Amino acid sequence: MAACTSSLVSLLLLLLLLSLVAGEATAEAALNFTRQDFPGDFVFGAGTSAYQYEGATGEDGRTPSIWDTFTHSGRMADNSTGDRAAAGYHKYKD
Repeated sequence: MAACTSSLVSLLLLLLLLSLVAGEATAEAALNFTRQDFPGDFVFGAGTSAYQYEGATGEDGRTPSIWDTFTHSGRMADNSTGDRAAAGYHKYKD
């Protein structure tokens, strides 16, 4: 899961760099936007799941979730699991 996130971030950074090099946008223009740049009915939001973020499988009484069971049964094409994930359980104090 972490490898997939890392790949996505790398791809997004590459696309941003290519657009800057091509002169399509400047860093200032890319980061300088206001609420008025979006439609009035546009809703901002973000989300994640505990499985994507926490990790810490089997620690402090955490029992397997349905996703733990699913991924540990070998059903993921890349054999990934959320055992470590983003390790938020261990990083929350940072």
